[in-house]
Amino acid sequence: MENNFIQQMLVDFYRELDLISLPENAVTFTSASSESLNNLHKNTSPLINIYPPRVNTIVFFNILRQVAGLIKKTHPNTVSEIVQIESALPVDPADQESFVAKAFIPGINLLANLQQDLPADTFGLLLNHTVKLFMRQYVEKVLPLCDLEHWYKGNCPVCGGRPNFALLEKESGGRYLYCGFCEIKWRFQRLGCPFCNSNESQFITVEGMDKYRLYICEECRGYIKTIDEKKAGEEPVNLFWEDINTIGLDLLAVSEGYFNKQLDQPPANL
Repeated sequence: MENNFIQQMLVDFYRELDLISLPENAVTFTSASSESLNNLHKNTSPLINIYPPRVNTIVFFNILRQVAGLIKKTHPNTVSEIVQIESALPVDPADQESFVAKAFIPGINLLANLQQDLPADTFGLLLNHTVKLFMRQYVEKVLPLCDLEHWYKGNCPVCGGRPNFALLEKESGGRYLYCGFCEIKWRFQRLGCPFCNSNESQFITVEGMDKYRLYICEECRGYIKTIDEKKAGEEPVNLFWEDINTIGLDLLAVSEGYFNKQLDQPPANL
């Protein structure tokens, strides 16, 4: 019952989040330096470092307020914390611009930058889902500049974060990793851990969930949920919703002492 409650809460939240739309030019990006382009061609750095996002500050805070309202609605126990966070956000235009710029720099801890005693989990919930909406538009604009077929790394080619899901492709059987933050997938080796690069690989299956595998790593205790496209039927596989609909596998993995390494993703670093 708890699994179903959590899953439905997530479904309701993300369906409403999808209704929040951005103006067409809410996000642009900075031209790359020659050194950055060299890193791009060598596939050594994620796109967010090569083409830093430039986000409209006014639009960002408008969207943040909409996300805050949604969280209050779907997570009523956080209302007082959201109000506290909103009151702590910068109001000076220059400070707001600095805040927005830092929100898209890997490794920046914006909570520490605010220098106030704010609830970290709720702040992360608000900021990450605000940034996520802008990352969708950023991905649309910057992704054509990157050849994902040659990335072959365990971190996202856009944000540098860790994957939270994987796909075994129907035709070739190749494995694709998926970043739930940027909502993109990229090719990776069929066997091995994407978190610590261990070559050892094993997986767990659950009765009644034949199309899913829970890959686990005994070296780093990481796990990644995986769907076998050959067993998924004729409908297109939507990895974002597959992740939401398999919350039970996350709870199983955590109960066995494994951890989802996507928590290491850098964009908001909370």
